[in-house]
Amino acid sequence: MFERDRFQAMADQLAGIRGKIILSINDGPEVREIFPAFRFDEVALKYIVSSGGATDAAELITSNFELRFGLL
Repeated sequence: MFERDRFQAMADQLAGIRGKIILSINDGPEVREIFPAFRFDEVALKYIVSSGGATDAAELITSNFELRFGLL
């Protein structure tokens, strides 16, 4: 896994992009602290490993623009 300083470097680099960005990242208080300049859309899901069982998880879809989910 990345260390906090690597996540901070990623957040800084993404903040400088002029275009639209979308990043899917594990949800957690540290992530929300490091990426405050971005929008968060929470997604509940299950992680499934081929030989193991399903594990509940929370993922953040992080972006610099408003996402529109559903049918257009």
